Amino acid sequence: MLTSLFIALAPCVNTPLPGAVNHLASSSSNFASGLAPADFKDKLKAAGKDPVKLWALYQWALEDDERKKYRKRVLKAVIKADPAHVEAHQALGHVEFEGEWFDTERALDRHMEKIAEERGLVKFKKGWVPAVDVPFLLQGLEKDEYGDWFDPITAKRLAEGWKQQDLVWIEPSEFSKMEEGLWKCGDKWMSLEDANEWHDDFDAPWVIPTKRAVVWATTTRETAMLAAKQAELAWFDMQKVFGFDSGLPVPFMVVKDQGEYLRFMDGDTEYDVPQVDPIGISGHSRAAFADLWFDFEDSKYNGMGTTYWDAEDPNGGSYGIHDARFAYGLSYVAALDPTIGAVANVLSSAEDYEDVDRGKFLNERFNAQRIPRWFGWGAANYASRWFKDQQVKQGGNPRWAFEWSASNLSTQGGLADLDSVFEFEVGLETDSTATLIMSAGLLVAYIVDGENADLARLLKSLQEALQKGQDVGKIFQDIRNTLAESEEQIRAFAGL
Repeated sequence: MLTSLFIALAPCVNTPLPGAVNHLASSSSNFASGLAPADFKDKLKAAGKDPVKLWALYQWALEDDERKKYRKRVLKAVIKADPAHVEAHQALGHVEFEGEWFDTERALDRHMEKIAEERGLVKFKKGWVPAVDVPFLLQGLEKDEYGDWFDPITAKRLAEGWKQQDLVWIEPSEFSKMEEGLWKCGDKWMSLEDANEWHDDFDAPWVIPTKRAVVWATTTRETAMLAAKQAELAWFDMQKVFGFDSGLPVPFMVVKDQGEYLRFMDGDTEYDVPQVDPIGISGHSRAAFADLWFDFEDSKYNGMGTTYWDAEDPNGGSYGIHDARFAYGLSYVAALDPTIGAVANVLSSAEDYEDVDRGKFLNERFNAQRIPRWFGWGAANYASRWFKDQQVKQGGNPRWAFEWSASNLSTQGGLADLDSVFEFEVGLETDSTATLIMSAGLLVAYIVDGENADLARLLKSLQEALQKGQDVGKIFQDIRNTLAESEEQIRAFAGL
């Protein structure tokens, strides 16, 4: 906040020459009545401690710029007489919060910093808001008189009779095109086959909303919907870990094959595709988080979990089930733990990817995260590899994914050293990245499903603290300690 300093310069009055006529003499008595300290003191004394009279005195001080020097003193006297005098506080530039007045915005910020953690508040633009509100505010949503979130643009369009095709608004005059089974692609209407080809591009993917997800896809629409179905199922497993969600559908990205996935994540200068996975986890994992995915043209951050579903591969669907869940899970965690400050710093200082200090952004982003990376990646891996399949029919094995993953981990050398998992130093140059991710998933699986009473209690405390925006550092430390003490049980839990 900038503070302006105003310097008052006293007018220079020339002394009349001997014998000259003083043209101010005739009005000197009236002039003096407004400026004489003794007169002001008399008025101030007469007002006493009556806030009404003191406020009237302030109005008198406003009548002439020469009385400016009395105003602040009078305002302070008003507030001393009536601490809740709104007009006096406002005239002094004070800011109010919950009935308490603060001299400056910075003073209020210092106060808010003390209570923010306890109340789950975070700084957003120029105000303090509940942390759980941030995902809604970032979407441009507003609260109505009942406290429910709404999109003002959506409300306006619906009132005008528009409809949506996915997230594209269609005006009434074009409804017939939708009824023909066509898809709006830019300014044109296309068949599904042509629309699939049109969306086969990083810059123009399908963006398909479901109840709990928004799938961005360069695959065919059919494949995108298969991925979206797995995301919907993964939501239940992520709920088991965190106990709540962001309140908004979570976006994730699915591209059509591994080559496109690696090109998108690692960048391709030939196609003018910037690198969005600077750590290089995508080199070891079929799903990873696009940390550096910015849309500078629209000043948006599109960071989200990203994977591929190769419909041309005979085994593509078998892997796609797990990969879509993983990508969605990574986005789910990011939605609960948005790093607003780090993102805002990039969007306010960079015009394109060349302007981004990647190391600085990643450090700010990771340091701002309340959920440790091992736990966030572990939760997503739990929802993709260690889940119990509730879709299995009677007589089937709901633990098939768990057992398959335990077998995979065993072939990788078994459960990684727990300290290494907690440090979670993963990336392209780390040969143990895949094992660390799988081990983190197993740890989360044990926390959720291992029937360890101490961990169950800690998980409940963690869920409550995260939802309230409270500090969770000690809880995670206690979880780490309890896991370290339970390593033998964890191995037995997975049959390792």
